Amino acid sequence: MTHPPSTPSWGRYEYLMPAEIEAIFARHPVAYLPWGALEYHGTHAAVGLDGLKAHGLCCALAARAGGLVLPPVYVAANTIKRVPDLPHRRHSLDFKETTLRTLVAEHLDQLADEQFRVIFILCGHVGQPHYDIIKDEARQFNERQSAVRAIATSETDLVSPDLVIVNHAALGEISFLMHTHPECVDLRRLPSDREPTLAQDAVWGPDPRSASAEKGRLYTEAFVTSAHQLITTTLATLPT
Repeated sequence: MTHPPSTPSWGRYEYLMPAEIEAIFARHPVAYLPWGALEYHGTHAAVGLDGLKAHGLCCALAARAGGLVLPPVYVAANTIKRVPDLPHRRHSLDFKETTLRTLVAEHLDQLADEQFRVIFILCGHVGQPHYDIIKDEARQFNERQSAVRAIATSETDLVSPDLVIVNHAALGEISFLMHTHPECVDLRRLPSDREPTLAQDAVWGPDPRSASAEKGRLYTEAFVTSAHQLITTTLATLPT
């Protein structure tokens, strides 16, 4: 006698048919929305790093906490393209802050209309005021909602700074990417005779030449542990 496969606890939203979405939703009404950027991350990393990183972390988190992971949104303001006195102008898309606000608000309203209980926005790009705009839209959303809560955060807000600090194309981000998308990193393109810099290499933060997939795995596990607790606590505070 054969038995039907058990319902998975999580899935990637765009890959699923309605029946599979409903089955997961019935057990775990949590939506994960990775928010990235198409932005220059030096010659050693893919321009989609922020979205790839956020999506990979959301998938790892959903595998632990349950729920549905949406595709990354690649709309960012305040990218490296706009930083004064830097030569990095190509390979970045930079959107108006008003466009960003509209898209965040509409995504939240649409997911609330789908009756999710928690909407977890993970910001892979934390340039300012981009990051604060997303958090502010989540705050405003929560003020007008009672049955659903939005969480807007980033991995560097949930992982101890002893492990990962805010960075751009440096040790933390590159290790995350090596863990989830190793084909999107080539450390050989970094200089071998000097430490990488923001002006020359678009690297801001600890030297990425010591990045590794194993470090990325450790960072990811720390993120998942912290974020899972946050989601569990948030669900417990919502009215039944």
